[in-house]
Order: sequence, then C-alpha cells, then structure tokens
Amino acid sequence: MEVEIRRARHAAYLRLAAAHAGPLGPALLGHPELAPLYSKAYAACRGAKELPCAGVGGEPRACVVRRLEHLAYSALRGGKRRREQEKAMVEGLLLCLGHLAQEFPPEFAPILEATRRVLEKDLQYLKGLSPDGPLPAS
Repeated sequence: MEVEIRRARHAAYLRLAAAHAGPLGPALLGHPELAPLYSKAYAACRGAKELPCAGVGGEPRACVVRRLEHLAYSALRGGKRRREQEKAMVEGLLLCLGHLAQEFPPEFAPILEATRRVLEKDLQYLKGLSPDGPLPAS
C-alpha cells in the first residue's frame, strides 16, 4: 500500500510541475486556451511576505516548478523526517498559491485551484489525517 501511495504522490506532483512548467502546461489541466497568457502570468512575482522570496520576488515558472518536482522525487523516498520536510514545503506552496492568485490574471484561477486541491489533499495525508495520497490533478 505504501508503495502505491508513494507512486501516486510522485505522479501527482510531476503532473502539477508540468502544468506550471510552460505555455502548454495548462492544457494538462484542461485549459489549453491559457497558453498565450502563460508568459505574462508566470513572468515574475513580488514574493509573498510569509515566504523566503519576500522582497526579492521570484520567477514562478522556475520556483513553483522546482518545488513541485522536489516534492515528486521526495515522495518516492520514505521516512518520518522526510514527510515532515514535505509537510513544511506543501504549506509553503499553499501560501505561494494564495499569493499567486492575487498576482496572476483571473483566467488562471482554475490552474491554481487544481494545484491547491492536490496540495491540500496531500497535506491531509502528511498530517496523518488521510490514509490516501493526493488524487491526480484534474
């Protein structure tokens, strides 16, 4: 059972990383019409004050994708300490998504919402409140 959960978490995070990685990514979540807006939306952000990127901003198409990929590969490994680290990273990504929801054009709300749903489901798993890993992003 644990192996299946690890693989499901890995796949869900890779899918989310791909959805945020380039102009064709939103099509993975059913929104190919967002491709022309991708560059403008993901160009930069001012950084969320609760996160280390505050003040210096960042490049969501790099930092969000890198953190999602890190979670994907971390999910394949085990250990209580690793899950605690993942929990902190997921909580940080949820803060980031809240900030990006204010920065991004409103058309990107479905992409951010799909990402938020997977992160919240995984957070429940990491807190031990749910025996299942995240559902695939849809």
